[in-house]
Amino acid sequence: MLYTALRVLARCWPALLLWFLLGWTIRALILRGGGYLLNIDENFGLLVLPLAVLAMLAAYVGMFLSVRRELPHLGIADDVERGEVAAKPVTQWRDSLLAAILPFFLLYVAWNLVRADTVDLYFASLSQDNFGTNDPTESITPVSVTIIVVAFTIRWLLGRFSARLPRWTTLLATYFEALWVLVALGVIRDILVVVGAWFSTRQMFGWAVDWWAGIREAFAWIGVIGDAFGWIVSQVGTVVGLPLAWLAFASIIYFGTMPRSVRPAPASARSASERWSRLPVWVRAAGTAVVSGVLDRWRPVALAARLIWRSGPIALGAFLLAFALTTAGGEWLRMLAYRLLGPHETNWWYGASDVVGLGVATVVAVLQVALVAAAFDHALRSDAAQELVEDAGDAVSSAAAPAAAPPRS
Repeated sequence: MLYTALRVLARCWPALLLWFLLGWTIRALILRGGGYLLNIDENFGLLVLPLAVLAMLAAYVGMFLSVRRELPHLGIADDVERGEVAAKPVTQWRDSLLAAILPFFLLYVAWNLVRADTVDLYFASLSQDNFGTNDPTESITPVSVTIIVVAFTIRWLLGRFSARLPRWTTLLATYFEALWVLVALGVIRDILVVVGAWFSTRQMFGWAVDWWAGIREAFAWIGVIGDAFGWIVSQVGTVVGLPLAWLAFASIIYFGTMPRSVRPAPASARSASERWSRLPVWVRAAGTAVVSGVLDRWRPVALAARLIWRSGPIALGAFLLAFALTTAGGEWLRMLAYRLLGPHETNWWYGASDVVGLGVATVVAVLQVALVAAAFDHALRSDAAQELVEDAGDAVSSAAAPAAAPPRS
């Protein structure tokens, strides 16, 4: 795995560097332009923020696809000799971008990575009176609910009639997908916070709150253990959850770009399809309208989880350790850069700190993409893993990347 990662870095670092800097530049331009709109109305932040996140998503999709040719085991999984047709690179990038929006935005919100985009957007708006205090993704308002409903409806209609629409409408579908997902995730996050606060202030639960407070006061060691447990859970979420989330994100991209068209559907999928066909027509129509394409996007994640489990604890532990060292190495690199630059006036650091931050972020992103791609390829190394992918068939392909049609004879 580490050898593959080093080979990816040695052969593909210019492409990785170019993709990341391109995405970062487009993101910066979007946030700069969005600052002017934010001064007109803060609700415009809900419309601009998804574009900034999309810019980085597009960059990461390009980074993972640019190293695909250096992943030997992933290449073995491509069986073009049986009539399966691989999509063109541009089509792979476009379809992977649309398929990865929901998981990537979930990752972005769950680890609060969207906070940096929000702060940069408010900084660009030059509105210092509410700088960093109002987050456009942290407001449950009629406007946000309306945006979710309208964006989801437009996205569904574009997907429903995609065969009859011009190809450029894929760009609109991508934007509206990003819009409703990001706003919906922000609303769900705030609802959970509000519900938790509501339960904690209800009189009917007051006895439980007072009882727990009395226990903590009488037995101080319980509070220490509880705080330690909470800290461990938060650290495990960062050390284990974040790299696995990136691995799941890579699986959506790579599984969605595999050549496909003749692989049979798995038996479990056929059985579920038969049960679904026996339901009333109106139930199937309503269910399809709500979850069409959503469940398909998580099938590659489920398959990736099975592959990771089969790879064994040593390979998984090595990946988690390498990812943690790469992340920590970014902070060490930042401290080293500050030491080498030496002391300067505060005004000088206003400009230099951004350059240092961009350099560190670029190095870390390039290393992490190479590592995640190598770990995914390592999970495919065994014959059992290849058979698992083969048995999954087209179920691992994304809803946004339709199976390529075989050439006509």
